[in-house]
Amino acid sequence: MVRHGMNSRLPDGAPPPKFIFPLLAAITFIAPMAVHMMIPALQAMQTDLAVGQGLAQATLAIVMVAMAFSTVVYGGLSDQWGRKPVLLGGLALYAIGSELSYVAPDIWTLLAGRTMQGMGAGCGVVLARTILRDVYGMDRVAQMIAYLTAAYVMGPLIAPPLAALALPVFGWRFLFVVSTTLGLALLLLAVLVLPETHRPARSGGGIVRIAAETFGTYARLLRIRRFTAYALIPGLESGAFFACAAASPFLAMGALGVSPEEYALWFLILPGGFMLGNFISGRIGNRAPIDRMTVLGSSLCLFTVMVMGAGILTFGLSMGWLMIPMGFMGLGQGLCLAYAQAGTMQVDPAYAGSASGAVNFGQLFFAGVGQQVAGLLADGSGLPVVAVMLFFTAASVASAVVAARSR
Repeated sequence: MVRHGMNSRLPDGAPPPKFIFPLLAAITFIAPMAVHMMIPALQAMQTDLAVGQGLAQATLAIVMVAMAFSTVVYGGLSDQWGRKPVLLGGLALYAIGSELSYVAPDIWTLLAGRTMQGMGAGCGVVLARTILRDVYGMDRVAQMIAYLTAAYVMGPLIAPPLAALALPVFGWRFLFVVSTTLGLALLLLAVLVLPETHRPARSGGGIVRIAAETFGTYARLLRIRRFTAYALIPGLESGAFFACAAASPFLAMGALGVSPEEYALWFLILPGGFMLGNFISGRIGNRAPIDRMTVLGSSLCLFTVMVMGAGILTFGLSMGWLMIPMGFMGLGQGLCLAYAQAGTMQVDPAYAGSASGAVNFGQLFFAGVGQQVAGLLADGSGLPVVAVMLFFTAASVASAVVAARSR
């Protein structure tokens, strides 16, 4: 029997609608579409707009940072106003930002459009997981988040190869036509078929009161050591993963002379490992303790980065030493991230939206920081990005250990 949250508007004891999981999976696609589809297009965009690598890479980092801050708002507002109206607002913002990016005449307009696109994309990242918690209850949330994340990974799995194939024919601006169309289609579907899954305990009040309650909730949660430690794990792991993902096209196509099509094939290793890890987590479900899975997965990530650094130092930079270890790192992240998210929601299930928002803030903020720091330190050797990844993965292991020892 499927359990529902106490504030759910779905009938108690009734199974969730069959379409709800596919729709939520599709909504999560807007985030990887906003980020990963642009990775193969960075050099083309850089040449077309006549900007340096730092500004070109900022079009990725600014999306991650904008998503990070917006998830905090979405998570808290969804606890106050309900899930559906907040989700619809985010999807509309995503479509508007995508269209502005398409028509951008210069890098500054493009950065503004990408900021709006990132702010909108944050709704899918945080609210899909929160709605799953409403519908399936705490007993199955780790399992369902793992399956949702495996579906989410289809975005970065599909987007870079498709973008690489479309670039020579349509140019980099065409990618924003795809994003706009997807955003509008999901907005229409959500309006027509998505039910509200959470009835707030209270409604009404001004923006000031709502903002005070929202950020007061975050302040209370972050004072709990176990919550903070769990919330940091996805952020730190994302910082490591996206530092390499953002640096890899410059290393591959710049330092190693790899074609965009060949790079797109190599890139499949990254989301492929992550998808496999999430599939394994989904099969394990709640049979393994959260603490054990977070320590195991984060430790595998740290070990993988150490192997990558040793390989590049010993044999030199190559696509194999750059991308294959990232597949194993994705596997480790897939083993631990869904459990870390579930661990934060266990602290206070009444604030599942806020917990999801806090986790996604860290995940996206540190991803943006990792990308930008790796870009600023880049020297064409691959060693600076390894150093950034080592810092993030070591901090993630420390957070997992703290969470395991905290009660």
